[in-house]
Amino acid sequence: MCGIAGYINFISKKTDSRVVGRMIDCLQHRGPDGDGIYESDYVCLGHKRLSIIDVEGSKQPLSNEDGSIWVTFNGEIYNYQDLRSELLSKGHVLKTHGDTETLVHLYEEYGYNLVNRLIGMFAFAIWDSRKQELFLARDRLGIKPLYYVPRKDSFYFASEPKAFFQVPGIQPLVNQKVLSQYLTYRSVGAPNTLFEGIYKLRPGYSLVVNHSGWKVEQYWDIPLISKEKKRSICITSLTDIFQQVEQRLITSIKRRLISDVPLGAFLSGGIDSSLIVAIMSKITNIPVKTYSVGFKNFVSSELPYAKIVAQKYQTDHHELVLQETVFSDYLRHLTWIRDAPLSEPADIPLYLLSKMACQDVKVLLSGEGSDEIFGGYPKYAYDHFANWLKYIPGSCIDAVGAAFPEKFRRAETALRSLRIHTREDRWAQWFSPFTSEQKKQLLKVDGTLDNPTREYVDKSNECENLDAMLYTDCKLWLPENLLDRGDRMTMGASVEGRVPFLDHELVEYVFSIPGRYKVNGMKRKWLIKKIAEKYLPPEIIYRKKVGFAVPLDQWFRGRLKELCYDTICNNHSLPEAIFSKTFVRQLLDDHCRMKKNYFLPIWTLLGLALWWDIFIQKDKNVID
Repeated sequence: MCGIAGYINFISKKTDSRVVGRMIDCLQHRGPDGDGIYESDYVCLGHKRLSIIDVEGSKQPLSNEDGSIWVTFNGEIYNYQDLRSELLSKGHVLKTHGDTETLVHLYEEYGYNLVNRLIGMFAFAIWDSRKQELFLARDRLGIKPLYYVPRKDSFYFASEPKAFFQVPGIQPLVNQKVLSQYLTYRSVGAPNTLFEGIYKLRPGYSLVVNHSGWKVEQYWDIPLISKEKKRSICITSLTDIFQQVEQRLITSIKRRLISDVPLGAFLSGGIDSSLIVAIMSKITNIPVKTYSVGFKNFVSSELPYAKIVAQKYQTDHHELVLQETVFSDYLRHLTWIRDAPLSEPADIPLYLLSKMACQDVKVLLSGEGSDEIFGGYPKYAYDHFANWLKYIPGSCIDAVGAAFPEKFRRAETALRSLRIHTREDRWAQWFSPFTSEQKKQLLKVDGTLDNPTREYVDKSNECENLDAMLYTDCKLWLPENLLDRGDRMTMGASVEGRVPFLDHELVEYVFSIPGRYKVNGMKRKWLIKKIAEKYLPPEIIYRKKVGFAVPLDQWFRGRLKELCYDTICNNHSLPEAIFSKTFVRQLLDDHCRMKKNYFLPIWTLLGLALWWDIFIQKDKNVID
């Protein structure tokens, strides 16, 4: 796992390796084990390395035999050994034993189509000196990030946006067109970002840059099957489906155990990470190193459940118990690490757990992606009620929702979302901290790029409603929020995170299964739970999900109250010309006076204000 950066100069052959050197220096946390720069006519490539496979070899950038093709690569190719054998049989000469070199030889053999032969997570740039062309690609599900900045005379790319600010003439500017979108999703859908002029390559896309310009193309998509075809699918045996999914998951985990350095797993005590640890324990012949995090003096904690799994499979278990002060201590630093507001409170414990784990391991497996593939969120079971609620006046639904006490906040959110008739607007609202009316009061600029959900709803229009929801979340919520968070927080601690549930062969198969096997009535993630019965006790499988239950509502009324007012309402962050300070203050006042629980809108604004201060106002104390 690494950090990559570089650029191609369209106008002249001159490049400046010092610029790329500064770019990769910003990515030191992604690759503390080594670095390298390749500079030639028109192009300069840079690399920061976290050594996982072929530790002593595979230094990057790396070339083919005659030096005509060069690559800088971030990620892991899990089937590289099979690809290597194939390439050797075709006469290719490989000088290393890692996965990186397979890319340049696959490019020689298959050109752009090399991406279709890769199993893994990746973001890379290949320079073809014969064609004077730069080829970039990102993995199918968006596990690894890749950003780019097209300019009139040049084209820059990097693993993280902060690298671009080392380039003369590129300054961090706010993309005002996506602010409304951010306030809905707590992230921005690719290809856009919060930074004006900085773009993110979409998952499953490649990009070609040459003297004629640049072009983006999609090479893979989640296969969508119409509901008519789903009805005609003959299920010979439910047992067969269980076995097919289980075997694909086992294969995926085996692939992700390939490493020349120590590895372990996050263990939250939830079904997803627990199932991964259980299967890992059956595959390996040594105790799995597992890592769990909790908070001191918290009412709810998943540590006891993680300990049940650790004891059952006799893992080498490690716990990190955090004090409440870590939230204020790490907010600014982790905002800089992420190049974006911290969209989830779980970002902070994830980073600190990764920091602790990096003392023992360099690779950690996690259960991310299971909810978006198998249907784990409540909305997947409740969305069909929208067809009933459309006959009830909205004012009645609002009155019922407003009557719910604070502890039933999720029920209020469900009612607020289900009353929306159009699918694209309803699905956008499920995770939103703000209502449409609140956004109108808060923002003084137009959000012309407000709802990216519409594109994916249109693409999946002929599918089952559940498939369409899962597809949309796999395109937006999963890569832009969860996977981005996972990459930044683990790489910020110089640890590689791997996600077995997002093996593309497993994803393709699960999307081919009728929705009733994923959400069975009101039973969410039914298929994976039935498989887990073979590995885990019922109190792990069927308990209510807790997650990182951080009491932000209380903190924003107590120990973090002053931080919120000082950060969100000051004259530097969230300028009055764009955000209504009157609305912001009223929101804080109503929350602190316990008129309403606005912890999620406040968290969202706090994160945005910190990002604004660090990147737009350029807080040198954090950046340096």
